[in-house]
Amino acid sequence: MMRTGSLIVLYVVLLNGCAEQQEEGAASSDRTPVVSVSNYPLQYFVERLAPWIDVQFPADASGDPAYWRPTAEEISRMQEADLIILNGASYESWLANVSLSPAKLVDTSADLTGRFIPLEGHTTHSHGLEGDHEHSGTAFTLWLDLTLAQAQVQALSNAMAKKWPLRRAEIEQAATALIGELESLDSQLAAVVSEAADRLVLFSHPVYQYLQKRYGMNGRSVHWEPDAMPDEAMWKELTELVATHPAQWMIWEGQPLPEIVTKLAEMGIESVVFDPCAGKPEEGDFMTAMKQNVAELQKVYSPQP
Repeated sequence: MMRTGSLIVLYVVLLNGCAEQQEEGAASSDRTPVVSVSNYPLQYFVERLAPWIDVQFPADASGDPAYWRPTAEEISRMQEADLIILNGASYESWLANVSLSPAKLVDTSADLTGRFIPLEGHTTHSHGLEGDHEHSGTAFTLWLDLTLAQAQVQALSNAMAKKWPLRRAEIEQAATALIGELESLDSQLAAVVSEAADRLVLFSHPVYQYLQKRYGMNGRSVHWEPDAMPDEAMWKELTELVATHPAQWMIWEGQPLPEIVTKLAEMGIESVVFDPCAGKPEEGDFMTAMKQNVAELQKVYSPQP
């Protein structure tokens, strides 16, 4: 006759086996696992680590994902996801106003708080269809420091391997490959800027803090949008800024209007685009966009003849 202790052991073994089968079931053909992400870099990272996952990026079609606010329907879809992947660093300001299962949330920068860049004061301004928004609290474009992007990939890999343990080996292998590519890009960016690290630059928008800090760029920011002609007050502000920071290059999030480029050129300021890639690029993917960004910065930092 089986002892009570033996029955308990058998029950625990069977329970563990069922749990593993449930985890693996999410990665089987019976049900495609679903992951929700808050920006495009996270979507790209998930797709690289686990192409068998259905990645939902609900903010993709609504302008800048950093200022997206989910609808009730979008929140409902997120609640049904297996994991909800977050950038952290104050990026998801909407999170305080919704109810989501803490067990599903993966903050990819939870271990990076010591490397966050705080913002001094706050600025509210308006542009495009997004209306007024505010820059305050913590700088959040962490992935522009490619060493932080690597850490985010590692955190994501750890969470996904825990969620789908029977696919741990392939997830970790894909993470190693992706981190290697990000390391290579990091080295390329560092090498480009080091060609003329003291060169003064302007940033069209205050989203490049991590890029500037990691690669030693000597830059100052304005609050301009590539698709909106600055008013006279903004041009005056720029003139005053250039008087103390005589930069000859402005780095933009997107291609600026031709009339902006022309007027800047008349001031002796050339324009290049460094796509922060928070939203999915119109062509290519995160990696191709970053490689193009490196090529753009080569124009800025190439040694003077």
